[in-house]
Amino acid sequence: MLCLEKYTINELPLTEVCKKAGVSRMTFYRHFKNKEEVVLEYFELIYDKFLKELLELESINSLILSEKLVGLFVEQEEEIEKAVKGNYYSLIFQVFAQKMTIFYNETTTWADYLGTKQKFWNDFMAAGLFYVLGNWVKNGCQDSYDEVVKMVVEFHE
Repeated sequence: MLCLEKYTINELPLTEVCKKAGVSRMTFYRHFKNKEEVVLEYFELIYDKFLKELLELESINSLILSEKLVGLFVEQEEEIEKAVKGNYYSLIFQVFAQKMTIFYNETTTWADYLGTKQKFWNDFMAAGLFYVLGNWVKNGCQDSYDEVVKMVVEFHE
């Protein structure tokens, strides 16, 4: 991830990644298909931890979820800025969407949302949350934390 402070993901030479990691190209390819997989794995760890924390809460409602989500984006502000500059922001979204789908599937009763409708709802929620909160962070968090939490609660209910 340090290499992405100097290069975009497309410009980043694999030799630079291997040199920084102290591994050969052969070793790199034994563990990863490409540079994007490294980024995905890095964010998998972050979002797995976040998902675990959410699922371990004794109770959860829209306010608690909104506070946790907004808090995550505040914590990830530097990473989001680097991802935008490094042209790998969409990779973060992929991981976020996967983890939110797991969260919603484990915490939501889907009585009238089955199959495609359930998938579309998960996609819609993950994309909307990521887009809104990501833009809030990219624009310098101009609205207060409390204002954004309140809006996310309203959107979520």
